[in-house]
Amino acid sequence: MQEQNNKKKISPWAWVSTLYFAEGLPYAAVTLVSLVFYQQMGLSDAEVTFYTSWFYLPWVIKPLWSPFLDLIRTKRWWVLSMQMLLGAAFAGVAFTINTSFWLQGTICFFWLLAFSSATHDVGADGFYMLGLDSHEQAFFVGIRSTFYRISLVVGKGGLVALAGLLQEYMKVQLSWALVFYGLAAMFIGLSLYHKYVLPKPDADAERTQLSASKLLNEFGGTFASFFRKKQILMAIALCFCSVCPKHC
Repeated sequence: MQEQNNKKKISPWAWVSTLYFAEGLPYAAVTLVSLVFYQQMGLSDAEVTFYTSWFYLPWVIKPLWSPFLDLIRTKRWWVLSMQMLLGAAFAGVAFTINTSFWLQGTICFFWLLAFSSATHDVGADGFYMLGLDSHEQAFFVGIRSTFYRISLVVGKGGLVALAGLLQEYMKVQLSWALVFYGLAAMFIGLSLYHKYVLPKPDADAERTQLSASKLLNEFGGTFASFFRKKQILMAIALCFCSVCPKHC
């Protein structure tokens, strides 16, 4: 039985790189690609800043809901579900680009992308700790960072370059729709791929059995550490001032 389990064990090489590539790409798409997208759609710099300034917020406040994720489902479940939801949200952005309500629609779906991506980050980082032993964690830390940075490069440069290339043959709206449809297909594919290659560590299932008291203690510690971060109040104030400058 022990030999059979060892044969079934999937190498971390099969999922660490793709997991962290999937973690960085939505962040780049929401925080960077969206700026170029809205500028090419005809919005002024002031309008782009006004509409996109709050897209960063989910990554700032994700410690506030991260302790509750373990109470609902496993980290593996959150990773797979958020990747599928990211695919649906990218498809939503693509679909609304050519509608009369494109601005409202894309903003809503970018918000969905931001919250889904922030939740995926929590699940992926936690799963990395549970799915690997201490030796493997130390070995793959550089690999996961490399593929995360590769995803940022692809998001910052590759997606914008692809949209620009497509615009030589079609309208701006259609070029961006194809880019976002491509991202939708990629994340749906990643979710299906990871469903088969991600391991199922026993420690991950045990995390969902936290008692209410342990959960409250964990949340209290997370909440306190969130506001102990350096310059956190200044960051929140800057977010508020970027959207409501009249009150600053």
